[in-house]
Amino acid sequence: MNERAQPLPAELGEEFSVAMALASGVRPARLRAVDLSAPFWGVRMRRGDADGSDDGIRMLRSYATRMPVGSFFSHQTAALICGVPLPQAALDAVHVSVLAPARAPAGRGVRGHQLAPELVRVRTHRGLPVASPSSTWVQLGAVLDVPDLVAAGDALVLRPRAKDGRRLMPLTTRDELAGALAAGRRLGAADLRVALGLVREGAASRPETHLRLAMASASLPEPELDFDVRDARGGRIGWTEFAFPGWGVLVEYEGDHHRTDAKQWNRDILKHDLCRAAGWEVVRVTSAHLYPDARLAVERVRAALVRAGWTPGP
Repeated sequence: MNERAQPLPAELGEEFSVAMALASGVRPARLRAVDLSAPFWGVRMRRGDADGSDDGIRMLRSYATRMPVGSFFSHQTAALICGVPLPQAALDAVHVSVLAPARAPAGRGVRGHQLAPELVRVRTHRGLPVASPSSTWVQLGAVLDVPDLVAAGDALVLRPRAKDGRRLMPLTTRDELAGALAAGRRLGAADLRVALGLVREGAASRPETHLRLAMASASLPEPELDFDVRDARGGRIGWTEFAFPGWGVLVEYEGDHHRTDAKQWNRDILKHDLCRAAGWEVVRVTSAHLYPDARLAVERVRAALVRAGWTPGP
């Protein structure tokens, strides 16, 4: 049998260090086979996605096999592990931190940080050592503008919905974000303070946060978020991103999956029909209305509110 085609020991898993493989009796030539990738020096990852994980998380798991003791993922990398939406420009490296006085790690594609112990908390998430959600949020103050800091905060305090509509526990709370900000000096502290005042529970995506901020900047009423819509008998029709109950207006941000997923498209049609039958006006907003200029999205919402009797202030 070709040495490079020989099976690897199952105990190595999908991601492993070269040192682990050699200790298990794997020959160096086998580690150069085409069925393995080398995302970082000294680690290997089986090509493909045998366990259903996305490639980004698998790559981080591969790096974790050679991380120094006591180190953890932080900054933008911790945000990605926690599911925080980030602009593409912020994805510059794998961020790995240690607590002072340990020496920050370095390497190809890795940006190391040495952090004061009082400024960070560490936990395990998705099987990886990461800065806590609140610690991660304040670390983003150095790289994100206020709208994206708000979007990151919204993602972390969100109570996601189960398939049956129940709200689940958030990764952190607004009070914990405030505590992390107050723990010591932070890069971007001024922007973080502004963003903290704008974080709300209920926005499930970065565009939803951007739309909410655009409506606030245009002096529209503040909507209720992640709103349960009910019919005249009290039965739940579904939930929607933004609701103005005082004016009977619902606003739905429709990502591209609403168009490309046939089941979602049909569910949307039925839900919108039921909402209108219950007396609501439904305003549908897409990325074309929101980017690069949110004025079109705001005007669609403003017009619906005016039709419903809302009077803009002076």
